[in-house]
Amino acid sequence: MRHLRHFFVCSMLAALTIPIGCGAEAPDGAEQASDVGSISLALVGTSATGATYRLSGAWFDLYGPTHRLVHGDGDTTVLTAVLPVGRYDVYLEPGWFLERWTSSGYQAVPAALTSANPTPVFIYEAATSMVAFQFQADGDVVSVGQGTLEIIIGVDDTTPLREDTDVACSNGYDDDGDGYADCSDPDCQWQPFCAPPREDTDVACSNGYDDDGDGYADCSDPDCSWQPYCAPWREDTEAACSNGYDDDGDGLADCSDPECQWQPYCTWWPEDTDLACSNGYDDDGDGLADCSDPGCSWQPFCAPWREDTDVACSNGYDDDGDGYADCSDPECQWQPYCVPVREDTDAACSNGYDDDGDGYADCSDSECAWLPSCTWSPEDSDVACSNGYDDDGDGLADCGDPDCQWQPFCAM
Repeated sequence: MRHLRHFFVCSMLAALTIPIGCGAEAPDGAEQASDVGSISLALVGTSATGATYRLSGAWFDLYGPTHRLVHGDGDTTVLTAVLPVGRYDVYLEPGWFLERWTSSGYQAVPAALTSANPTPVFIYEAATSMVAFQFQADGDVVSVGQGTLEIIIGVDDTTPLREDTDVACSNGYDDDGDGYADCSDPDCQWQPFCAPPREDTDVACSNGYDDDGDGYADCSDPDCSWQPYCAPWREDTEAACSNGYDDDGDGLADCSDPECQWQPYCTWWPEDTDLACSNGYDDDGDGLADCSDPGCSWQPFCAPWREDTDVACSNGYDDDGDGYADCSDPECQWQPYCVPVREDTDAACSNGYDDDGDGYADCSDSECAWLPSCTWSPEDSDVACSNGYDDDGDGLADCGDPDCQWQPFCAM
């Protein structure tokens, strides 16, 4: 087995932006350069916002073709080791802490490791490999790397450390650095991954499992008693009361079950509309169909015909079946069609007809005596006394009529 002949540490303050230049020295004559590679762990880095961090108290276990334990603390900025070629797991031991540079020097800040630990890496011959550890601190995401095998510290200070999502509560890390990881952190208690299982949904109550671990599965669990899968069947809906089954298992099916008595399917249809009273059926099941049912007595189809409108009194029929048709029916006497014609208007007294059939036409009918068309015009005005007519019908015309003697036309 080849022995490593070289191990060294070089330190530079990356916060001062001094270039880091650490390389592996060539092994002595007993070693071949092509058989080894190097690992360099840079422990200081700058975030995107310009904050500088360093990883202190860091012990890295390197497992692979050989085992190495390298340690960085205080002002150590870079750890470097020469390693045989091959695959390694780099494990950061507990006890590390992250420090942030301030005007008064480095100060420790709460931090959480958020990347895989250990992190795998492969060391190639005379080549540079890269591995990264990531942290969260002061709202910064910190990555560690940059060397022959590089572990860079970088910071993203845009988000605070939180452990209150289902992802953060199920990743195996103490994301917010409060000493409690995942479900042991109170912030995770209501997240789906950590919340206690419940058995109070129709799915949980019908899957054959004791989901909440209380010893009762599905419908035997009181929490399931009101879920549809477990609730007792009821027979008080239109569907349940018309499906031919005894849905609630009480020995009474459909309309024979008292719970169905008010459902539309089981209640008697009323027989008190014109449609129900004319369809030929006993709709309400009282033994009386259509117009023989008292409930239909006032419906149009069943109501007795009446003969007391102008239409009914002029259609030539005995509409109400009382033996009297149209105007011979006393109920028609006041309808316009049946009211006796009168001769007591100016139109009727001047149309040349005996309108009321009493043998006297127009002005010869006494009912017309006072109408304008039948009264004599007086002959006692200058106009009437000069028109050449006997206006008042007394046989004397114009100035020959004593009524005209005082009119201007006749006065001497």
